[in-house]
Amino acid sequence: MIHKSHQEEEFQLQKIFADLELKELQLKVLLDITQSINRNVKIDELLSIYENFLKNELKVGKLALFTYDSHAEDLSILWKCSLFYGANPSLKTIDVFDLLQDIKHPQSISTAHKTLNDFTYVIPVFHKDTPLAYLLIGNIRHAELDYNDDILPFVQLITNIILVANENKRFAKEQIKQAELKKEMSVAQKMQMMLFPELFAEHQSIEIYGTYIPHHRIGGDYYDYFSINEFEHIICIADVSGKGVSAALLMSNFQANLHALIKHFTTLEALITDLNTCVIKSAHGEKHITFFVALANTQTYVLTYINAGHPPPILTNEKGIHLLKTGTTGLGMFEELPFLSMGYTKITQNCKLLCYTDGVIEIENSKGLQFGIEGLEKFMVDTAHIKSLPELHSLLIETLKTFNSSKTFLDDISLLSCRCKS
Repeated sequence: MIHKSHQEEEFQLQKIFADLELKELQLKVLLDITQSINRNVKIDELLSIYENFLKNELKVGKLALFTYDSHAEDLSILWKCSLFYGANPSLKTIDVFDLLQDIKHPQSISTAHKTLNDFTYVIPVFHKDTPLAYLLIGNIRHAELDYNDDILPFVQLITNIILVANENKRFAKEQIKQAELKKEMSVAQKMQMMLFPELFAEHQSIEIYGTYIPHHRIGGDYYDYFSINEFEHIICIADVSGKGVSAALLMSNFQANLHALIKHFTTLEALITDLNTCVIKSAHGEKHITFFVALANTQTYVLTYINAGHPPPILTNEKGIHLLKTGTTGLGMFEELPFLSMGYTKITQNCKLLCYTDGVIEIENSKGLQFGIEGLEKFMVDTAHIKSLPELHSLLIETLKTFNSSKTFLDDISLLSCRCKS
């Protein structure tokens, strides 16, 4: 029977005590890290605990932790050195992914990687198949520990815990931010919807009707109408350059100014000039508004209008199609309008005026061709027999959906029509 020597027994005891000490150390750092994560501490504090464990407990003399930064402002720099000590500072800027992308498990650094001779081991950290980090360590002074079989996988584990916890925290903040943005967008959408008239009053001599189909983004479409007296009616349509909350706010301000100015209405020229001043003050030249306004007189059967850079409304009567282009530049483009002209046209029984925003004519088909003004003109010719404006709008919406083979549109759709009854 072979008996172990006293020396062998002592070695085994030392090994057991060392293993117990290591396990205790591992449990302690795991507890510290998880408690810190539960307290929602910043990443810097987590990395400080992590560094202390590697540097003072595992006696790692050299370290470089490279992490993948999916939120980097400079998309050309997706890897950054998050923790570094003991090695040549020039190694902070190495292309770590290019050097180590083929390494999937903790291992010794090959002598072929001459750039990394300062380090002994590389520990990759993955989430599924995506690399999150590469940890390089070297100059290890804890000789009794077996780094290959025990320590490296544990270091890989705690590195993963810290980085995933930080990513989860960042994701949670992003979710909160998105929820706040969604709430703001919802308020802006409701605010935009409030700009449009809810009902169109019935008049003996004129019919007015509007349709608004919002896109999921916040836009700057707007239309309205005003009855000056029994025979004079103003209709208008507008669109802000650009999208988003700022566009909706500018249009809300524009609507308020328009309603105030209409109360003291004298002429279309004066109205356009005053509105241009209002847009300049509100937008400071950063945005402009295209605007079409028309005054329909059902006693004189004359339509006077000004088109301020807006897609030309289409007037149809027994003589055919007329595009109403006369006017000026978009509002807010110049402090003083460089030119201003007023258009005139006769209106007759059952003539129709269709106003729209650019979301209508910019709809594309599968070949990338736009519906365009030509498509709208053809539609108005083909539907000349239709007197009901709601029916006209419904048919146009279906025509647009058929044209682009979609049930949704990529921009707001705004339509405003009027028809002279007699």
